[in-house]
Amino acid sequence: MMKTLMILAHSNIQNSLANKIIAEQISPLADTEVRNLGQLYPDFQIDIAAEQQALLQADLIIFQYPFHWYSVPGILKEWMDRVFLFGFAYGPDSQLRGKELLVSTTIGGPLNSYAAGGHNHFTTQELLRPLEQSANFTGMIFQPPLISHDMVYKAGGDNSREDIMQRAHEHAGQLRRLIQQKSATFIQKDAPSAA
Repeated sequence: MMKTLMILAHSNIQNSLANKIIAEQISPLADTEVRNLGQLYPDFQIDIAAEQQALLQADLIIFQYPFHWYSVPGILKEWMDRVFLFGFAYGPDSQLRGKELLVSTTIGGPLNSYAAGGHNHFTTQELLRPLEQSANFTGMIFQPPLISHDMVYKAGGDNSREDIMQRAHEHAGQLRRLIQQKSATFIQKDAPSAA
């Protein structure tokens, strides 16, 4: 059975619309663990052994977070700095080799602002290159990211709470289907062949 690990990185998940819904929709899936870094480590004191053990048990690793300043939230960066150590995450004995990494992120701005000549000058794919390279460096298989735009609510802004909640449910649905498809493929791959 395929095991999925979601690393949830949000500085205030209780006040989140999108990421909270996404995590709540994924958490009940069979063989899925959601590790809420903000809840586990409010002081940023990462339990390296516990996090490495969770990674070892996973086949699919999902980074779930809101896009912060064109990067990951601070807690996820600290987690990577502390957990992705030589001899565990990289080097000749990388224990992450062959695991899949999926970036699942919510972005406040509209899609058309993430383009050459757009407000943010770069596509989200270009801005996610450091995570793609981190996956490459550790021997993980970088999966096509799941990205949702227009995911920020501000009173009087363009997006209503209901709009964001609907997009969050759609994002979670896509993520659930992807996990279920990968799990079905994983089961078929591991099934003994008839002779």
